[in-house]
Amino acid sequence: MNCPHCGNPISSTDRFCPGCGADLGVGETIISRMPPPAYEPPPAPPTYPTAPPSTRETGRRNTTLIVAVVLILLCCCCLIAVLGGYMLLGEGILDEILREISLALLLV
Repeated sequence: MNCPHCGNPISSTDRFCPGCGADLGVGETIISRMPPPAYEPPPAPPTYPTAPPSTRETGRRNTTLIVAVVLILLCCCCLIAVLGGYMLLGEGILDEILREISLALLLV
């Protein structure tokens, strides 16, 4: 084995070179003197094509949304009709109509 600085022969137990006095490092090996390897990033994971959502699922979502909007509009129309009835007809006539409707529903 030779000194990396001057090339004089050295033993594996020498801490300093007997020729030039260079510090050989305690416990230093040839591998530790090697430059670190260049960084190589890991390969990218494979990408798989994704299928678009089926038209059946999209159709169900749209149908549910349409039904919800229609029900909300129907409730709003009923509320407007009841409030308009109270304002136009007064409480007495509207109460009679509601009583008759409730009796009809009980009979069914």
